[in-house]
Amino acid sequence: MTDGAPHGILFSAMDELDHRLILELGKDARQNSAVLSNKLGVSETTVRRRIQHLKERGIITFTVAPDPAKLGYNIIALIALEADLNSLDAVSESLAQCPNVRHVALCTGNHDIFIGAWFHTSAELTQFVKDYLARIPGIRKSETYVVLDVRKDEVGWLRSLEYAGDAKEDISRLKKNQ
Repeated sequence: MTDGAPHGILFSAMDELDHRLILELGKDARQNSAVLSNKLGVSETTVRRRIQHLKERGIITFTVAPDPAKLGYNIIALIALEADLNSLDAVSESLAQCPNVRHVALCTGNHDIFIGAWFHTSAELTQFVKDYLARIPGIRKSETYVVLDVRKDEVGWLRSLEYAGDAKEDISRLKKNQ
């Protein structure tokens, strides 16, 4: 990890109540402490304290997740890129600056970078591929996939990847303690 946090903070700093609280907040982050305390069977003070603790540790954040279709974005594309290895940082930084690009991830496997982007029309997507991607030095190849339907969209799910190496061990430890 690069932030200096101890390995396994996502799981080892949490107990079952924290997990249940996060699940409830994931359903509706606007639930107040009274509602959450009733659902979880603990006091409002406990709920507020736990939320504050999770926020201070960087385990949870609160954000707004806009609905692309309601904003007029009718095309959601996932684009897999092959790039020169010495250009990964420059390519990913350039992509992150584009307003249509909502997600940039460096990956292993056949592709080096995956991006998620929103477009109003297929013509706008075509222009992005032909005029924007084609002009970024270091991109060798792209494969574009248009999303037909989204069946699950858990906000922030990729943020936990920095802890993935510790997750199996921490999950096993949690299960033993339950």
